[in-house]
Amino acid sequence: MKTGIHLIGDLQGCQFSPKLKTRSGVGELKQTITSKINEFGLHELGSYYYYFEPYGVTGVVCLSESHISFHTWAKGQYANLDVFVCNYKNDNTNKAHQLFEFLITNIFRPQKTKRQEIER
Repeated sequence: MKTGIHLIGDLQGCQFSPKLKTRSGVGELKQTITSKINEFGLHELGSYYYYFEPYGVTGVVCLSESHISFHTWAKGQYANLDVFVCNYKNDNTNKAHQLFEFLITNIFRPQKTKRQEIER
């Protein structure tokens, strides 16, 4: 039985969104991600974002469908992204792909992306 889709991105050469470069920007980042989660029909249960000096962010969002997490390394222009959604009641595969692509394109903006897709 396939229970979900797990999308993993290793992002190199990131031109991070300004939302990832300041402590105040992290609040905007949270609003943006929450908005996209709602737009794609997923359900946020809670989240935690932590800002590192001079800039770097770790974020974890718990979804009723599973989770999103990311970690950035400012000096190395590098980020890890993880989007996992369950398909227990509905097939959320397209929603996971849309959210994953939005985050890569609009938030992390890498020059190179190594992608992994795991069916669970």
